[in-house]
Amino acid sequence: MEQAKPTSLPVVPANGSFAFADTPYLTARLKAGDEEAFAWLHREWNGRLNRYCFALAAGDEAFAGEIAQAVWLRLVRHIRPLTDEQALWNWLACAARHAATDQRRTGGRYRLALDRFLDWWGPRNEIGKEPDAEAALLLALEGALEKLSAEERGLIEGRYFNAESLMEIGSRCGLSERAVEGRLARLRQRLREMIAEELRNP
Repeated sequence: MEQAKPTSLPVVPANGSFAFADTPYLTARLKAGDEEAFAWLHREWNGRLNRYCFALAAGDEAFAGEIAQAVWLRLVRHIRPLTDEQALWNWLACAARHAATDQRRTGGRYRLALDRFLDWWGPRNEIGKEPDAEAALLLALEGALEKLSAEERGLIEGRYFNAESLMEIGSRCGLSERAVEGRLARLRQRLREMIAEELRNP
């Protein structure tokens, strides 16, 4: 007796939910345009992706947002079924790097932002010439964040990684929106200096 052909989509989990443990089903649903699958992934990984894009954008808040937005758009248009959680993250990280590269090709804001940041610690520093300069920036960002106080990290992560509004952060920290904005501006300046130091002394 001829065996039945496998279906094009993995079997739906018994509880109907999504999980990284069943990445083939999740990514198949994403490819099929399932809005619930997209919303679930966005909730789970928006902060992680924002952190990565913030490093790629060398601390440029607006441009990091543009890169992240481009990644989600690429996912909607081009995602394919993937085998596991690591493969999915690798796909998103690659999409982020491609989005940044596209801006470089067109002379966009990303290239200007990265060039300015690379010049921060001097044009002779060889890290700016290496193909993995962006990976070094990400590691430097993580090192710099570790040196901040818990309150300071909460401000940076809330605003730039978790996309909280100034009002939400102010309400959580007992600060006015203006006070939050001022602290974030000073923290961005400190982070630039600390990241530069991390890159000088890896």
